Amino acid sequence: MTDLAPSSIVASFDSATVLHAAVMAALRGHSFPHLGNSTVAAVGVRAAGRLPWSMLRQLYTRVGASEGLDPARLGEVDLASVAAWLVEQIPQRPYPAVIVGSSNGAISHLAAALQLPWLPGTVLVPVARRGDPDRPDRALEFGHRVAGPTLDRNPDIVLHHMHDQVQDELMVAQMAYFRVKWTSLPAAYDAFQRTFLSPGAPVILVEDISTWPVVRVDERHVFQTGAQGGVSPEYYLRSRHAPRPDGESPEAEWGADPAFGSAVADWCRAHGHPLVRLTFRGPQSPAHGVATVLRAWYGERGEPGDRLIVPSFVVGDPWTTISRAVVPYWTFFSVLPALEAFARHLEQSEPYTDIDILQFQHGVYSAGIATPDDWLRVAHRHAPRARMVGLDPRRFPHDIATLARYGPSLQKLPDAQHPWTPPSIDTTVEALAGDADIDVTTDH
Repeated sequence: MTDLAPSSIVASFDSATVLHAAVMAALRGHSFPHLGNSTVAAVGVRAAGRLPWSMLRQLYTRVGASEGLDPARLGEVDLASVAAWLVEQIPQRPYPAVIVGSSNGAISHLAAALQLPWLPGTVLVPVARRGDPDRPDRALEFGHRVAGPTLDRNPDIVLHHMHDQVQDELMVAQMAYFRVKWTSLPAAYDAFQRTFLSPGAPVILVEDISTWPVVRVDERHVFQTGAQGGVSPEYYLRSRHAPRPDGESPEAEWGADPAFGSAVADWCRAHGHPLVRLTFRGPQSPAHGVATVLRAWYGERGEPGDRLIVPSFVVGDPWTTISRAVVPYWTFFSVLPALEAFARHLEQSEPYTDIDILQFQHGVYSAGIATPDDWLRVAHRHAPRARMVGLDPRRFPHDIATLARYGPSLQKLPDAQHPWTPPSIDTTVEALAGDADIDVTTDH
């Protein structure tokens, strides 16, 4: 039996892999257009974006489904090799800190500013499966039937099988979302930290403590109907085909596994490195604090800090944003809860002169979605100029060509007025502690 290549095990469209790649680009001083894909791929996406939605929908689902692993090969999934692959992408040089844990786009922009690597605690393994999106009960049965070999091969993970028939309607008809969370520090993470962390450098642990109702399938296997987005868990569970939950667990995509956090803390104690915990509830929570801290840093450098960019899920460019002194307010999806949080940020902040809004689109008018008009309406209440970046609103929510347009659009942003070096880690952590939605603790 030959193990699968690490890059073929994890989804290329997922928050963990794309945000990790964006941070790696920033560590090299590179922009991040078209989600890090080639210019040739971007040309293809732009061309596909001109197709009628009836044709594009088939192409969209077919391309997404092509990433799904054959269930018969799940015993060849080696998550230790995935961790090593993630580490291999980090530029090899000493670092004054490392960030590990929950995926979060706001934190990825913070990592770009601090010039720190980030190592995820959760990754997505997509598994080929055709089925009715509105039958999560059948998805549960499928996962129960096929997941054993992956769990047996990888004793240091918990499998969170996520089935979101609202936002991921197109994809879950073609695949199962097996999100896996490490419960110990992977050997590759351990080796990287021992080799490249400067003496006494802190490990910054990002812990999203949001939870979700689940069905416990096995000791290390849970099934989650729905996900963080535009509607509540109760909305999903009203479906007559939704399996009845028997407990709660860390949210599949964003939530932190407590055992992983304990393993990181044990490593810090054993190797003499301080542990800084950034704890919050839900992926949107740290966006205001990060935006506020980075805006203050720009001001200290003499930058106006009056231009705001609103990245969406994986659509964004941390290096271009930071290097051009644009304030990032990241949103986890184009959904009403994120829009409401965006409005609160604007109400609590000094006015911006320009607001540039990016949009990740999942191809359907799902419950709780926020439209381009919704975003612009809020932005125009607080800034004289606001625009959607790289988006054709007439094609929302399936303007796939946005993925090829946003990068060139961001390159037109004005340059920063002053040279810069990364902000102080201690000062940044202290400033984040002043935000009501982020709990900061330090163990020496």
